[in-house]
Amino acid sequence: MGPDCIPIEGALVGLHARERARWDPALAVSALEHDFMVDERRVRRTFRFSVPHSRSMPLDGEEAERLDAATTFPLVSPYTNGALLRPWTPEAEKYRVGVVHEFLSLTLEKRALIHHVFEFKEELGLTRHMYQSLRKQTRAFYLAGTEMNWAVFLRDAYDDDGVLRDKDPLVLFNEKLQGYACMTEMDPRNTIAE
Repeated sequence: MGPDCIPIEGALVGLHARERARWDPALAVSALEHDFMVDERRVRRTFRFSVPHSRSMPLDGEEAERLDAATTFPLVSPYTNGALLRPWTPEAEKYRVGVVHEFLSLTLEKRALIHHVFEFKEELGLTRHMYQSLRKQTRAFYLAGTEMNWAVFLRDAYDDDGVLRDKDPLVLFNEKLQGYACMTEMDPRNTIAE
């Protein structure tokens, strides 16, 4: 496991467990950063962070592209210490959006109710203005519900019909279990063990 891991006392009998004593955030790669290495152009188009500029200042194609590159990426890694960022800066907003993206990419269904995300509000450095921040990122997230009670979906994880692309075996089992719960008669040919 490495020299910076220590054994955990009180682990279950027969299981060996280790805990990382020292964490280096530079070694962590978020799902978005991994995608960026694979398809930089797609990831750059996904996120937009607008920079206010005068409409009276006309920009030609190259200047607009440079401004666009400055505002779309890079996101601040969700594995950095968000407490060190000044609140209400573009970097802080990029960090918070990146944290929500990483949080959703680690869930099985690639979606979450906002109440579940905000259980970790202090640990993740989120603010109550996340709805507005995520609403601007229409290429990355889909928001459903009202401003006070909403769910956020990772848009890339779903196809055009709203079906999860890569289903975890637990998601498949849950769907099958829900199907059985909705049945009015039991078909002897179908079993939950299939």
